[in-house]
Amino acid sequence: MSQKLQAYKDSGWWHQTFDYAKMKGKDFYGSDGNRYVNMISNCYLMLNTHPRVMAAAKQAVDEYQSVSIGISAKVLGLDVHREAEEAIAKYHNAEEAILYSSLFHGNGFIETAATDKDLIISDAENHTSLIYAIRTAKAKKVVYKHLDLEDLEAKLIEGRNRGVENIFIVTDGIFSMDGSVIDIIKMRKLADKYDALIVNDDCHAFGVIGETGRGTDEHFGVEGYSDIITNSTGKAACGSPGGYVYGTEDFITYVRHFNRHYIMTTALSVCDYAIVREAFKILMEEPEHVQMLRKNVHYIKDGLLSEGFDITGIKDSGVFCIIIGPEDTTSEIHRRLLRTSRLRLNVNAKIVKEDMDKFIEAMVKVRKDMGGFPEVLGGATPVTRGDSAKKLI
Repeated sequence: MSQKLQAYKDSGWWHQTFDYAKMKGKDFYGSDGNRYVNMISNCYLMLNTHPRVMAAAKQAVDEYQSVSIGISAKVLGLDVHREAEEAIAKYHNAEEAILYSSLFHGNGFIETAATDKDLIISDAENHTSLIYAIRTAKAKKVVYKHLDLEDLEAKLIEGRNRGVENIFIVTDGIFSMDGSVIDIIKMRKLADKYDALIVNDDCHAFGVIGETGRGTDEHFGVEGYSDIITNSTGKAACGSPGGYVYGTEDFITYVRHFNRHYIMTTALSVCDYAIVREAFKILMEEPEHVQMLRKNVHYIKDGLLSEGFDITGIKDSGVFCIIIGPEDTTSEIHRRLLRTSRLRLNVNAKIVKEDMDKFIEAMVKVRKDMGGFPEVLGGATPVTRGDSAKKLI
């Protein structure tokens, strides 16, 4: 283990956790006293700084005279937990929702839903939480090429020829490594043709794309094209721990009673439940947060493009990458920007114009100081994960 650790340190990719002494609202302050621009948070709408959300957390502790119940929510479910799930279901116009302690656990619903008579077909670049969840399922597993619907159809045909009972197409809505998005309309046509279910991890789409920020389906002007949707409360909603799945009442009830990832995990704190409950009320009442995020996303992307940078993803995606070149180039840029292959960024609704301008100026300066970035053969090709879904097989 020591040798592996040393080899990683020597590789140039050793990343020490950023040591910041304080966090005040949207800003980070390092132990050196400097303020650092937040371009890494997944909390796209920054509702974690909303006065109502912070007040809800404080009030929950006062009301319950405790931080948590210290046991699984399956054993003892608090009213605030149920109210948070009801708020989630109402926002998504769903029959029912189940709230886990994280989406790493939440995506584990697939273990309960897919049996040894079923087939799971997974996009090659799915999120690690999906990959690990699929590994726990007893169903047969195959992988299709990233965003390649022709390859997906070939796998669907193979599955039906094998005589499996249910087929689950498992995918991200927006892929977290580059901001690319599935074509849910074309995927739905394939799913209907081969009687398959679409499982959509919509974490990086929820709160970001679609007219009101409701994610991938809304982005394409449709509703209900994804059969089962999972999301994280740790991203757009409020930056709080938690993940959830929503769908029909029967399906969610079944998962609640039989999914080990839910049953065998300690419940969230009362603060987290109260935060989620309040955040989803705000999402219903204050659409301006989504509008501000989109304005910022477009501003920084337009600025980078105007300076000649090559970026990935669809225009509205809050997560994207700047194409840099070889891995050692990206590592060097990261070091220089803190004195930031690809440099992955997250834009939020609270970042101000002056800070976005500073970031663009810093990128231009680093590129100039390094004598430009090496050309990347093939252009902005999709990022390949270190923990590829191909390992499912």
